[in-house]
Amino acid sequence: MRPLPAALIVAALGAAALTGACGNGDEPERPGPRATREPSLGAPRDLRLGFGAAPADETREAWIAAFAAAARHAEIIRIARVPPWEEFLPGAEPSAETHALMRLERALVEQYGLTLLFAIDPTDGAVRRARAAGLPEALDGDDGGFLREEVRDALVAYAIYVAANYEPDYLALGVEINMLRARAPDQFAGFVEAYRRAWEAVKSVSPRTKVFPTFQLEDMDATLGGAHPPQWDALDAFAGMMDALAVSTFPFLTGIRSAEEVGAGYYARLRERFAGEILISGAGYASAPVEGRALAGTQRDQRRFVERLLAEAETSGLRAVVWAAPRDPATPGEGAAAVLNDTGLRDGDGEDKLAWEAWREWARRPLAADADAE
Repeated sequence: MRPLPAALIVAALGAAALTGACGNGDEPERPGPRATREPSLGAPRDLRLGFGAAPADETREAWIAAFAAAARHAEIIRIARVPPWEEFLPGAEPSAETHALMRLERALVEQYGLTLLFAIDPTDGAVRRARAAGLPEALDGDDGGFLREEVRDALVAYAIYVAANYEPDYLALGVEINMLRARAPDQFAGFVEAYRRAWEAVKSVSPRTKVFPTFQLEDMDATLGGAHPPQWDALDAFAGMMDALAVSTFPFLTGIRSAEEVGAGYYARLRERFAGEILISGAGYASAPVEGRALAGTQRDQRRFVERLLAEAETSGLRAVVWAAPRDPATPGEGAAAVLNDTGLRDGDGEDKLAWEAWREWARRPLAADADAE
């Protein structure tokens, strides 16, 4: 999962379009198209479904379409965002464009009645999260990043902004953070210091928001390249400051040959690590071969993974599964992002893959709470 900085999103979607959509600072009432869910069918489920707000292309229409897809076939939308550092450094203020983007996204969440998981993602996925992402040059380098007090201050300030303005149901403060711990322990220590301060601040601003970092499951297992031993003790740094255990999972990146090699109990074992609420905060599995990997990806294999993931998550009492993106990117990514090119449940043109039907069947099942209310 490689989130775009807010500034790049604003540039791609058009600052004028965002500001115009919000009028004179007011929230747009219905910025998105009507989204009608299919009639309920099947046994009630407790497991919530979600999608990442990852547009197929860099247009305002595609951005809104990602929210509409969640409204039709899920309950949760995950917004992942690199902090706009320069706007939240001591003495700085958020830009008009950042406010406009917030108003648009909040209006979409409210229009579609979605549960919001906002992920503040301050580390660079292109280098396996070994450093902070998108920092001004003066704050980067060997003695920069989370070792700098002003960077920690900016992270806390941005967490407060998100909590106060988005009022998310879930706030992931740090994404796949165990990868930073394994590769840059000093930076991780600085991050944890900022996290502690942000935790307390968010709880005072939005007490109902559930706050936690997310962890990368395969890297915790040391199967993602084998650069370090298993590191489940990474959870200990957040003891008492973690309202849920949230993990991302991309098992095809470990070199397995098919979904059948994802062993039984792969997700059920999370119950042994945490007694509270557990979420799969980002999941993906390729439907086509990935260059340099052992996996011979196919649509059938992707569907099998989706079926196994959702079934095991439900029987294990997990709270939610969020799929990384409903569609493949219209323009394939390059470099580190290329491995995620075929992880959508629909292709870049919007054509359904085999896994989409499996997801759709689950989405049509009514939530148990809704069924009880009827």
